[in-house]
Amino acid sequence: MGAGAIAQAVQQQLSGFGCQVQLLARTAPQAQLHSREELAAALPQTDIVVNCLPGSAVGFFSADLLAALPPGSLYASVGRGTTTDEPALVAALQAGRLGGAVLDVTAAEPLPPGHPLWTLPNVLLTQHTGGGQPHEAEGKVAQLLRNLQLLQAGQPLENQVELGKGY
Repeated sequence: MGAGAIAQAVQQQLSGFGCQVQLLARTAPQAQLHSREELAAALPQTDIVVNCLPGSAVGFFSADLLAALPPGSLYASVGRGTTTDEPALVAALQAGRLGGAVLDVTAAEPLPPGHPLWTLPNVLLTQHTGGGQPHEAEGKVAQLLRNLQLLQAGQPLENQVELGKGY
């Protein structure tokens, strides 16, 4: 779910395994699914959902969408934890309706001690850590300098934050 840089990277990686991948986005032309209804129709034939949605999609992957997944399917969330109806996800995992979940993000970060996700045997939790890439600092400086030149020239800036979209 999503069609941004993370979703496109996931799509590229999975295509190497021969996976059929469909992106979901309201307006992105590269997406195959553009509405919640289209997603719900595709879910019964879906083995793996990878949630790459931005923070503005709070609660998007809800109980009804989880219920539309076939038994044994997997759910992964790598975008923002608030985009998943976490109580519904926990209930589906506890009931054995899902094969499992891989969660890089959760609604509360860090995940509180005693949260059921810590002890579910069909859940893999990973540490949500952005950054730390080689030459990351140099890239940030280069981006700043490019945007400074664009600002001085009165041109649109690169990678502007759109708070209304959550990123």
